[in-house]
Amino acid sequence: MKTTKTIIIVILFAAGLLAGCGDKKTDQALSYIDTLMNHQPDSALHMLDSLMVEKPHWVRSQRMRYDLLRLKAENKAYVPFSSDSIAQALVSYYNFWGNANERMMANYLLGCVYRDLGDSPRAIDAYQTAISKADTTNSNCDFYTLSCIYAQIAEIYHKQLLFSNELIARSSSNHFADIVNDTLQTILNISKSASAYILLNKKDSAEILLERAKQLYLKTSFVQEVWQSSTILMYMYVQDSDKLSEAKRLMDEYEQNSYLFNKHHELTGPRRLYYYYKGQYHEGINNLDSAEYYYRKVLYPNMPFTALNSMYKGLLSVYTKRHETDSIAKYARLYCEVNDSSIAKKDQEITAKMAATYNYGHYQKEALESESKANITRIILLSFIFLVIIVTLFLWNKYQKVKKQRQQELENLKAEHVRATDEYSRNLYTMQLLDKTRQQDIALMQKDNIEYEEQMAELKEENRRLAKLIKNIEQQNGILRYLENTNEFMQTRIVKRLKMLELNPLSSMKEADWAELDAEIRKFFPDLIIDIHNAPNISKQKTRVCFLVILQISDSCIANWLNLKPSRISNIKSELNEVFFAETSARTLYNNLRQKYNIISSRK
Repeated sequence: MKTTKTIIIVILFAAGLLAGCGDKKTDQALSYIDTLMNHQPDSALHMLDSLMVEKPHWVRSQRMRYDLLRLKAENKAYVPFSSDSIAQALVSYYNFWGNANERMMANYLLGCVYRDLGDSPRAIDAYQTAISKADTTNSNCDFYTLSCIYAQIAEIYHKQLLFSNELIARSSSNHFADIVNDTLQTILNISKSASAYILLNKKDSAEILLERAKQLYLKTSFVQEVWQSSTILMYMYVQDSDKLSEAKRLMDEYEQNSYLFNKHHELTGPRRLYYYYKGQYHEGINNLDSAEYYYRKVLYPNMPFTALNSMYKGLLSVYTKRHETDSIAKYARLYCEVNDSSIAKKDQEITAKMAATYNYGHYQKEALESESKANITRIILLSFIFLVIIVTLFLWNKYQKVKKQRQQELENLKAEHVRATDEYSRNLYTMQLLDKTRQQDIALMQKDNIEYEEQMAELKEENRRLAKLIKNIEQQNGILRYLENTNEFMQTRIVKRLKMLELNPLSSMKEADWAELDAEIRKFFPDLIIDIHNAPNISKQKTRVCFLVILQISDSCIANWLNLKPSRISNIKSELNEVFFAETSARTLYNNLRQKYNIISSRK
């Protein structure tokens, strides 16, 4: 056994001598990139990209370290992985050649790859392997990465609804985060543990953890994170009638201090769920009008269908308390449809997770087979290195013998040199003849090239002229199409009728006229209808004013048909201009509508 170990050591030492030493500057550059990894992953990626061209000239250890750092940087920069081939190669290499931290990092990155590929069992297995590779008794142990591994395991357990397992993993992550003073990771684990406790219906524990996270955020100057995490506390408080005042205090602080609001003091996208919590608060204090207002504010453009759940739930609750049966029936149906869709989606996710779990045994078998193949590969590699050493010694001895023979053959080479010199002179003369012929061919080619360039220049100039002509024709065609659309609209029966009514100061419009006008505008200017429906606080009265402005009906006539004062018509036009075009003037409304919705008319 001792003899075998000695042979292996000798073989490895010889392999090191054969491999040679890599460039020290390259090692220094890679080490510097590693220092940037945790806080500036994008900068690290840029530096790695700049070294890509040099990589083929490096020794294997440097190439493998480059790949390890690249996967690490991409993971830090949230670049999704699409293949496990590089990660598998890194695991095979570092499990044999690397130190404890490198083995842990390689297996951790393999787990991250499987995480992005949606293979939770393999991800958990790789993470557990990474943990087993760590040497926690060594002061140089990478406790930061160890904390991240447990945090990733906790995320998978959370998605699989294994909240007790998640809490254990979060605790382990916090333990190692505390060792390296990673306060942000500690706070994130505390906040996410609170979410797990909420789902376990242990709201008291969740509240304690959230308050602790809030204090830690403030203590470490992560001020904005305080307000992001406070929305979870709002969610808990608005459901408890005894804590509505606490919810109101949190909401006021959130609106005063959070940077998440835009210049109009509005939240955007999924963050608008905050308005659902505010609606619950107003419903809790029996302020149903405000509750309805905030429930409706949850809606935002391109909102996923399943995300409408909270808005419909809130509106259903408000209309139930108002005893409005039609609205109750409407929002009960919508709420059920959203929930059915959400449940179907969750069923698909659970089915996918179960399928992945059932494949776990198969994956384990594949992993064992891969490990066995890797061991065989290592044995073959070591045998090959040993064979190289034997062959090298054999060739050295043979070289010495050949050297003696070469001395004896030197005289023969002198005679051969004379013969070769003569032949060289003859070849040189032949080459001169060939070169002369080549120069003549080049002159002919240059002449042909000049003619080619002249023809190409003429064709390019012709194409530029044609492109300009095509562009002018296309522009004229677009304007004619919009003009034709507007003229066709102006020739409709309802428009002609309104133009006749405008001539009679005492005329009036019937509901049938309004309905017909609405239908024609929907037909000819559908984009205007969509914008009106999406705009906030656009009443039927304002919509009708907008329609009549398009027809250039006078303000006095509009006021007469809508039974309003002319000054009110001017105010409504001003409000419409501000909603659609952020302008407060009433005079520019028609021009703005005409330009945006391509209302091109030859009128007047």
